[in-house]
Amino acid sequence: MPKTDSAARRHSARTARYEFLILFLPIVVLVMVVGYSFASLRAESRIKEILDYDSTRLHLFSGFLGAEVLGSLEHLRSLSAEAVTRQVLDSRTPEHLQSLESSFLMLAQRNPQYQQIRWIDESGIEMVRVTRDQGDPYVVVRQDLQNKSERYYFEAANALLPGELYISRIDLNVEHGQIELPPRPMLRIATPVADSDRERRGIIIINIAMKHLFDLVSNPEQPEADYLLVNQQGTLLNGEIENFLTADEGDQTVNFILSYPEVWKKASVSDSGSLESSDGLWTWKTLSPVDTFYSLSRAFPQYLTAFDESINDNFSLTLVAHRPLSTLLTLRRDIRMLVSLGVFFILSVYGLSLFLFLSGHVRARHAEVDAAYAMARASNMVRMKELEERFHLLVEASSIGQMVVDSDGLIEISNPAAERMLGYEKGELEGMPVDTLLPASLQLKHLQQRKTFMQAPEARKMGEDRKLQAVRKDGSSIPVEIGLNPYTDHGRQLILANIIDLSARKDTVKSIDEKEFV
Repeated sequence: MPKTDSAARRHSARTARYEFLILFLPIVVLVMVVGYSFASLRAESRIKEILDYDSTRLHLFSGFLGAEVLGSLEHLRSLSAEAVTRQVLDSRTPEHLQSLESSFLMLAQRNPQYQQIRWIDESGIEMVRVTRDQGDPYVVVRQDLQNKSERYYFEAANALLPGELYISRIDLNVEHGQIELPPRPMLRIATPVADSDRERRGIIIINIAMKHLFDLVSNPEQPEADYLLVNQQGTLLNGEIENFLTADEGDQTVNFILSYPEVWKKASVSDSGSLESSDGLWTWKTLSPVDTFYSLSRAFPQYLTAFDESINDNFSLTLVAHRPLSTLLTLRRDIRMLVSLGVFFILSVYGLSLFLFLSGHVRARHAEVDAAYAMARASNMVRMKELEERFHLLVEASSIGQMVVDSDGLIEISNPAAERMLGYEKGELEGMPVDTLLPASLQLKHLQQRKTFMQAPEARKMGEDRKLQAVRKDGSSIPVEIGLNPYTDHGRQLILANIIDLSARKDTVKSIDEKEFV
């Protein structure tokens, strides 16, 4: 293929590539921007769905908790007003104490969530305690009763007026100065009591176990999420509490604040929110069962009195939902992978369509170029054939012997004048080594000279003292004069040798010399 043809094809291919890039790259950028935006929006939408789900669970839990405590307040209020309670407050006789123990025991049996029911006198000493062990309530013997005067809930409840109801914060039950293991989240409701003479006789208090309610928080459908309940003091109330236990000056604490300060800093100033940190995704909402009490008391007027007389001690909880970082990475990775497949599919279809479209144009251009060059080549071939025929006519008509020799010394072409001069038939010289046309004594020397000449070939004119003897086909020798003209044909080094027979010239000179001698 001519160089101009190849150059035209390369130019056409480059133009097609430029057109493809110009049309394809802007669409790639646009599709990738749209895909990335969609992936980000979808990820945020999925996270919002998670947050909405958590918020719904929080509302449900708040309602369960409020309903549980509101019914217990009514039990406490009724218990403090019973006749058997009044009798023991007035007399404290063993018989009346046994009656009060039976009343407490019966109430505990009817309400499995009641962990303890106690009467604590005005000095903080437990007078009656019914507690639950292995699911069965029983009366604690007197020698095992304890002094609770320094407990915060006793001090707060004992400071109220008889008839008022106290709701403590939810915390972990402590026995003998240590958190019970396994941990038991506990809510306490209490009311001061007085005898017939209006003399204060301590408080009646019910410990409500919250574990059964807290179990509602966990979600088996989303095992990757941890739901943690934290009171206002930062104490963790559920989950793997044993992993949080630390010793600080002899006191055990389950301190969420120390473990996750960044999360608590945000949650303490906002009732609800979310935070994405190096630990994963955190969401929280502050539960206020007091608000639930108010809503329930309007729906159930019989509880209105109990609610109006209640005083709560920071009775609020923060429910924290935690999903590990791997969950977020998996969520975003799945969304990005799905969007990436969509983007790849769109770009592939568009790129293939564009490629086929431009390929048709390129093929049409190549067809036009091929047709133009085919016409040009046909015209050139006709012209070259004419020139070649003229050249052959000139060579064959020449009276000077001419032959073409290759770099190996083989004769490729010889004209009729050279064949007549050397006594050969037409075509016999072709393929013969040129060295065989010299006398045998000169052939080896000529071989070396020819190799040296071919390393740096140059034109040698006629008559430059290169008068040689050429051996004819019949073995006779004739004097000749040689002219050499090197040239290349399609990368091959060739030599055009012009041969003149000097025999006639010598005969003429000899005749002239003889005439002058005579």
